[in-house]
Amino acid sequence: MSDRVETGGEATDDPAPLAVLRRLVAEEAPLAPIHAATHARLTRVERGCCEARMPTTIGDGLLESLLVLADFVLGVSYSSSLRAGDRIVTVRLAVQLLGRPLAGEDLYATGALDDARRGVGLSSATITDREGRTVARCVGRNAVLTDGLADQYGRTAPTWAKRPSGWRLLMPHRGEDPTRDGTTLVAHPDPSTRNSAGVVQGGALAGLAARGLSHALDVMPDDFAVSFVRPVRPGDHPVMCRVVVEHGGRRMRVGRAELVDDRGRLLATASGTSFRH
Repeated sequence: MSDRVETGGEATDDPAPLAVLRRLVAEEAPLAPIHAATHARLTRVERGCCEARMPTTIGDGLLESLLVLADFVLGVSYSSSLRAGDRIVTVRLAVQLLGRPLAGEDLYATGALDDARRGVGLSSATITDREGRTVARCVGRNAVLTDGLADQYGRTAPTWAKRPSGWRLLMPHRGEDPTRDGTTLVAHPDPSTRNSAGVVQGGALAGLAARGLSHALDVMPDDFAVSFVRPVRPGDHPVMCRVVVEHGGRRMRVGRAELVDDRGRLLATASGTSFRH
């Protein structure tokens, strides 16, 4: 799909993001490979707000899937307000779980831009199940990329996968034996986890930190937050998630995770907290 569209009677090779997003809704097309793989579908978009839905897969991690959807609508809420040529990157993503949806059912998300200044947007989102019950509240910060980084964005939208892929299939991983310093997951991101810039970042990468924290805490975090430092290029190089349990009480558990590449460079940091009643 070309980025050339008709807007106000004039053709442009680089339309405003809102025009591109509206066309994706009209044509029921995916925004990026990660959305094509997971069937995360943008269903409505206006300036500063959007709606989307995504199926979950039985036997897969619900928090990991939820993070992909949350990052999707939070980013679109901001990018829909930007000028032609502007592209964004996720800086921070935070989720508070309020419920547990049933695996195999769709999740629905509504996002809105709350504030934008100096090239950084703050957006919030609500995710519900098919009955309209709130599953999570989400907050995200996105930043406008420099021209050089924005040039990496693809000009052709991907095509839908034949069936939705679960997060664990898109981020194959294995656990290493725990040590006194914590536990480590080693993952090899599939090319389908890429965003529009051809890198792995945002929700797909956040899922690895969430999976590591869930494993270390022995329970899914109720509060989860991740800050992104640099993206990952999928290929032969692994991504490592190092997790430390900072407090392992019976009612409250707190953990910290770091994502690093095989050169030891920091990719993201995350924290998670779980409460048991």
